[in-house]
Amino acid sequence: MVDNIMFAKLVSGETIIGIKDEEAGVCKDVVLVQAMPTHTGSLQIAIVPFGFPFEDEVRGSIRLDHVVYEYKDTPADLANKYVETKSNIKIAGNLGGFGGGSSDSGLIL
Repeated sequence: MVDNIMFAKLVSGETIIGIKDEEAGVCKDVVLVQAMPTHTGSLQIAIVPFGFPFEDEVRGSIRLDHVVYEYKDTPADLANKYVETKSNIKIAGNLGGFGGGSSDSGLIL
């Protein structure tokens, strides 16, 4: 797992995840975190490249002075999905089920 994953809210109101680079003063390889209601009334969380729908590659950077709030902790499920989205490598969560995991986690790509 990457230690410097940043989960934050921008001054624009968007929620992002990226790699915090304090030395450069940026959050790089940024994805948007979007809550999407389902037909059953619950919410699913989607993470998409910041440039979506015009770009499907995780890249780009945002200056840290555009961050209004940084969450204390990044939920493990979100961090894993971020790493999967960025690397295109599936992280096995349930080895007993051969990485099948639960389909009710609310996280989608």
